[in-house]
Amino acid sequence: MTNASLLDRIKELISSGELELPAINPMASRLQAMAADDDFDIKEVENLILTDQVLAAEVLRAANSAFFGGLAPIGTIRAAVIRLSVQQVARLIYLVSERSKYSARDAQVHRRLQNLWRHSSAVAKGSHWLARRLNFKNLEDTVFLGGLLHDVGQLVILRALDEIKLKEDSPFDVSSNLVQEVLMSAHTGLGYELLKDWNIPETYCLIARDHHGEEYDASDFALGIVRLANMTASRLGLSLHPDPSLVLGDLPEAHSLGANEILLAELEIMLEDAAQNPDSPGIPRPSGRKELSGFSRS
Repeated sequence: MTNASLLDRIKELISSGELELPAINPMASRLQAMAADDDFDIKEVENLILTDQVLAAEVLRAANSAFFGGLAPIGTIRAAVIRLSVQQVARLIYLVSERSKYSARDAQVHRRLQNLWRHSSAVAKGSHWLARRLNFKNLEDTVFLGGLLHDVGQLVILRALDEIKLKEDSPFDVSSNLVQEVLMSAHTGLGYELLKDWNIPETYCLIARDHHGEEYDASDFALGIVRLANMTASRLGLSLHPDPSLVLGDLPEAHSLGANEILLAELEIMLEDAAQNPDSPGIPRPSGRKELSGFSRS
């Protein structure tokens, strides 16, 4: 099977409407909007979270986790929101709702999706960390979601591949190299089109389309931040397309954002920690380098 024929089958399945890819969780979007309002009503936040028992349980779990836990256990959503902050709760719900999409019935596709999830969640947290450290506070939530969605094209390709491979009337196998080639050549365009179809704001569509482009608008700081976090993850092997040869300090994104060598080294440590806890909404505290499992460094 060639690149063209596999990609044609994937596009055909996507255009047919048979591939189920749930859109962004509206609760997280509403919470993000509430967090932007200094006069938000915590009771309204509490009531919104309580409409979904699964997400409510995740909020309580996070509030009592080792990362966020205080001296006393948290037993109510209101107390959890106070401990975590509305912004953290919104990020948590984005993570929880996105995580469920990264699974497949085919074992090989499932492994790729799990690695893709670790990559996407790490880039989201790395982008948020960069925005905070570089004083782009107005972009913290934008780049977090942008990082989470930047590889949505790879997600849809792999989910489509899972559906195609498991059709009883058309069993087939494809090489790892062919899948890799299709992912690299098509994911940015497909991701852009998918987000446009979802009526997602243009900022996120452009991040999906342009995060690998050889040239980009250096004045688009949100895109630059996600690109830098993405390439740092790739350098560390936290990617379906690792590139350990990257020199972060030489990247134009690092120069345009004012990211010095010390900050970039801290970013690498933070991303390695984030990879160990892909479902945590918080930004890990640097605690030294760790060997990562599940990713090739070559």
